[in-house]
Amino acid sequence: MIPRLLFSFLLLGALLSGCKDEPQVPEGTLSEEKMSQILTDIHLLEARIGRLNMPSLDSSTVITEYLKGKIFKKYGTDSVAYNRSYKFYSTNPAFMERIYGEIVKELEKRQKKKNYKGI
Repeated sequence: MIPRLLFSFLLLGALLSGCKDEPQVPEGTLSEEKMSQILTDIHLLEARIGRLNMPSLDSSTVITEYLKGKIFKKYGTDSVAYNRSYKFYSTNPAFMERIYGEIVKELEKRQKKKNYKGI
């Protein structure tokens, strides 16, 4: 009886310790809204580059990186801030779920307007 009760308390403690609040967003991290806008444009860019069927992976990589630079400029950021923010958000699923929820909404809105342009 006591081992079962002890096991129940240990299990309950383990479950409760797993319930944490969301971590605080580090300073210098792009907002969820800005990340969703940037990622929307990057996903559209990658889809456009993929449809070009370029014979060389190097060529498509160079074009992709160049156009990503234009996206970062459009949103007033750079690749360093983007990569730092992406690393933080990708290791916190609750944040990424909200960001990709916004991306889906934006893509659906653009699809209805037939506005797929990302840059």
